[in-house]
Amino acid sequence: MKALAATAVVVALFVHAPPAGARKLQMSGTWAIRNGQLFIPLQFATTLMGGQMTHKSMGDLSKGFGFPNGPVPGEGGVVATGSGPATLVVPQHRFRTSPFAGIPLNGIELVQITTMFVVDAPFQAATLMAGGGPGSFQWCPNAVLSCPVAGPPNGGTRNGRVIYLAGANQFGGTMQMGLAGGGINSFIFNAVPFRVGHAYIIGFGPTLRAPAPGRGTPANPWTRMNYLPPGVVTQPTMIPPPLELILHPGPKLTTMFGLTTTGTGPIFRFPALGISTMGMSFGLSTSEYGFAHTTGTVIVQQTAGSGGDDFFTVMGSDARTPLGAGNISTVAGGIAFRNTLGGQTPYASFHKVWMSLGPPVPSLSPAGVAAAGALMLLAVGYALRRRIVP
Repeated sequence: MKALAATAVVVALFVHAPPAGARKLQMSGTWAIRNGQLFIPLQFATTLMGGQMTHKSMGDLSKGFGFPNGPVPGEGGVVATGSGPATLVVPQHRFRTSPFAGIPLNGIELVQITTMFVVDAPFQAATLMAGGGPGSFQWCPNAVLSCPVAGPPNGGTRNGRVIYLAGANQFGGTMQMGLAGGGINSFIFNAVPFRVGHAYIIGFGPTLRAPAPGRGTPANPWTRMNYLPPGVVTQPTMIPPPLELILHPGPKLTTMFGLTTTGTGPIFRFPALGISTMGMSFGLSTSEYGFAHTTGTVIVQQTAGSGGDDFFTVMGSDARTPLGAGNISTVAGGIAFRNTLGGQTPYASFHKVWMSLGPPVPSLSPAGVAAAGALMLLAVGYALRRRIVP
């Protein structure tokens, strides 16, 4: 009778224990980033062909091309709450990699491109939920002119257009990439003696920062300014053969066109474009505009830069069960304007995230853990009693 009474108490604990509202899911996935002119990490449409790389900026490029890097891999635990559709909470540090790349170019004018990235995302813990996406809208960066519904976007220095078509339940939210490091484009500055100029093309510095896409509303796009220092010139101690990387960059050039190892004077730098609000001299600046993630469709277009034009179409989806397991893809877009001494150039940007979520892993509340322990003790006691009783 005592055993039955104890069992009844344990059953009552299970019945009245508070339900666990959060479900832990195991995630694997990828994050593709086209942030302006290049994919991050570095990816190209083709490998080297005759010393050149093919530029491609039309259609759905969200899966990248895998040369020399691929999309950012993701894995780890995430949390789902609610149902139909379940809200998804993605903690920090779920998409991480440190891809370095060095690509030799034709050696006639361009020498090489190198990147040194650190990727750690989301930049902040992200909550994706019904009603959290930005909805359907059309936005043009040129506020003076109207935003045409069809045809090419308005011209001028603020060329471009972003279109969002909301997915089911307007599902989405803020989820930004965290980036550090940068990239350098190296070119021939002088043939004899052989000297190479180095221009910074991507820069995020040693501290993680978030590009604009992935956050923002139709009425208030998220903005970010990126400043790059003026480039320098080096004189390699050994001239690399065609289609090979510079392995011995050598000393830097001085303002007197000598070398820092033998000459005097400050280091030579290319002309500055301006001074940032923090007092930094910069040779290139980029102003970015971005919007939050959606499971719908994002179309980004510009017709005045990046080799002629960009026309990106990326589509999200949500094929999860009501409790949150399954596959989900979110997309985000924006426009960036690069400012150099040669003028301003627009670039279309997009992000696309794929996540495959495993079945929920059940978790017990404190009362449930206590009840389970009590049941285990009862089972052990009952088994021992049967063995002792003759």
